[in-house]
Amino acid sequence: MRFLYSAGSLCALLGQTSSLCLERYTGRGLFIEPPTAYMQNKEWNIHLPEGLYGKEYKPEDLTFKLRGELFCKSRDGSNLSRSYASYVSEISSHYRRSEGSSHIGALIIEPGKACPFSDGFTIILPLLHNPFLKLCSVIHGAGGMHMVDPLFQRVLVNECRSWKIPVIFDQVFTGFWRLGVESAAELLHCSPDIACFAKLMTGGIVPLAATLATEAVFDAFMGDSKVKALLHGHSYSAHAMGCTAASRSIRWFKDPKTNSNITFNGKFLRELWDIEIVNEISSHPAVKRLVVLGTLFAIELQAGGSMEGYASTYSSSLLKSLREDGIYMRPLGNVIYLMCGPCTSPLVCTQLLVKVHQRIEEFFQRNRREAALNKREVTSY
Repeated sequence: MRFLYSAGSLCALLGQTSSLCLERYTGRGLFIEPPTAYMQNKEWNIHLPEGLYGKEYKPEDLTFKLRGELFCKSRDGSNLSRSYASYVSEISSHYRRSEGSSHIGALIIEPGKACPFSDGFTIILPLLHNPFLKLCSVIHGAGGMHMVDPLFQRVLVNECRSWKIPVIFDQVFTGFWRLGVESAAELLHCSPDIACFAKLMTGGIVPLAATLATEAVFDAFMGDSKVKALLHGHSYSAHAMGCTAASRSIRWFKDPKTNSNITFNGKFLRELWDIEIVNEISSHPAVKRLVVLGTLFAIELQAGGSMEGYASTYSSSLLKSLREDGIYMRPLGNVIYLMCGPCTSPLVCTQLLVKVHQRIEEFFQRNRREAALNKREVTSY
């Protein structure tokens, strides 16, 4: 891989009215809902978008006892894999015919249909001059800590490769052991043409970003003319303090002498979250779903109506009680999450989960009492 600077794609907006959306931009592209994976009642499940309803799937295509089964390459031969390929191909072909365009410029998995205050998230296929595929690898962070089905992401890569579209992995959030591996490519079983890294690259000490590319992509911008050059770059790249921190951090995380969580082959972190407590939390009536992978532990709380979504304050009282225990979970509406470090002891993670489980139960019982009281007050009128 070679280092390569890159620029954003601000035109890939749906064009909604929101305080965070820019009115001067017009949405240009095809927006697709992806299938997601989540844990509930001790099992991992696949949630399919509406476009994949009505087809027959085997139970083992949609439900898994172990998280590792989601990432297994053997799923490539399933009926679900073929349905994913048809789904992507049919939608993109129909769009190209209806819009009279022969080029899809990018495939971007981004939160909230172009702004964080929207509910849900989409895959965006904007029309640009040159074709590219961009994946927020495995975990879709700011849109609510959704895990896009790894099989679907792999199918997307294969489909776009068949269309001669280079592949970009956005690993700013997910890279460098956040998901238990150094790169999401090891989970998805496919490699990108371009990969973007930041955040944990320096261990979170100072800002630093880097974009890596294959020789073929890097050489595409080589030449005697300035017109051919890629002149855009990201902030916080290649400064001395950041590079020094990154060099030390990358070695630190991979060395069993400094990171006891590294497995014997140096490719994976051991399981940091106690599976028995995880199972108990996943079965709690106050919990809608979990996403647990690597250093990430995310909970979506059961909430209805206006209490769901990014702008919700539903989790406020729970977060306040957790802070009394010295636990600072970040909210994304009714989704709350913990992130430990790649070197954090599993014992510390277990202690955190025990307190989180206890506070969720208190939160649930408090809400039940308040609901019963409100019901009695309405009845008395």
